Amino acid sequence: MSTLLSFCAVYLCKKIALKYSILDYPNVRPDKRQRTPIPFLGGLGFIITSSSLMSFLWLTNKFNLFDSASLLNQNLIFPFRLYWIIIAIGILTVGGILDDKYTLSSKQLSGYIIFAVLIAVFAGNLKIEAFSYPFNVFLPTFGFLPQALAFFWILACTAATKFLDGHDGLAATVSIIGLFSIASVSLFSNVFQPLIFLFALIWISGISSFLFFNFPEANLYLGESGAEVIGFIIGVLSILSGAKVATAGTVIGWFIVDFILVILTRYKQKKPLFKADRNHWHHRLVDLGLNKIQVLIATTVLMLVTAHLGLILPTQFKPLILLGQPIVLALLLVHVWRVNKNTK
Repeated sequence: MSTLLSFCAVYLCKKIALKYSILDYPNVRPDKRQRTPIPFLGGLGFIITSSSLMSFLWLTNKFNLFDSASLLNQNLIFPFRLYWIIIAIGILTVGGILDDKYTLSSKQLSGYIIFAVLIAVFAGNLKIEAFSYPFNVFLPTFGFLPQALAFFWILACTAATKFLDGHDGLAATVSIIGLFSIASVSLFSNVFQPLIFLFALIWISGISSFLFFNFPEANLYLGESGAEVIGFIIGVLSILSGAKVATAGTVIGWFIVDFILVILTRYKQKKPLFKADRNHWHHRLVDLGLNKIQVLIATTVLMLVTAHLGLILPTQFKPLILLGQPIVLALLLVHVWRVNKNTK
């Protein structure tokens, strides 16, 4: 039912984007090379349905409707305030739509994203209070350290998926894998967060409905709101599932590292830090001769392997995966640079 509702909502949003010319035109951005205008707002449909279903489930738990609280309210880490998280999603959604239509400046873009994440963290009561490894202790609670860690983690996830949206099907596929990891962790006996498990499934269902339109060759794009919200929700749910940041990082960490490497590359080349280019890893794979489907398959396999390792490996080994990510991406960057140099 959730998938069907999302599918219908995504299809309707596609029609709205076409009607009001909220489109991605060819040759406007160097990171996309479609031949015809493609509508944005693909993410809007599943954002509306997934947020609504998540809110309904939260209210069902909060007010014990259908006698559900005995199951869903077990072992909540802390009493987060979902309505503030929904408000933050609303801010990201509206800001993303405005950016799709009017192309906001980097300052405006970063402004509403930071504002939304601040609301989610401080008003929504999101914290990262402990690291299982290497400290295995709770962090000091003085000041706003737990909130600051949550803020930067969610912001990093939001930025990572935002820059993933330069390749058909990639952001949606990676997000689904990341959310499956969170859903799996939330059912571990030492965590057991059935409410968070159901939240993750709701978003998996919604994003899957969009993937039908976005699989190569795409006829619908996420838009800025969709790309930002899926990273945001991964960051939020990874905290709510017991601050299993390392587990989520085995999937989304690849793209956080990729984002950092791209920013450093742009800085070194004295280019605008937040202007789209073809320096992301999926662009490098295309430059090596892979087509869109091959890039998607290769990325999906890598994400599935690291996600599986993140779930089955003991905590002390997870940092090895996280440390391996920048090494692999740096080697890919050097290899592409050498190939391009030899072909000139």
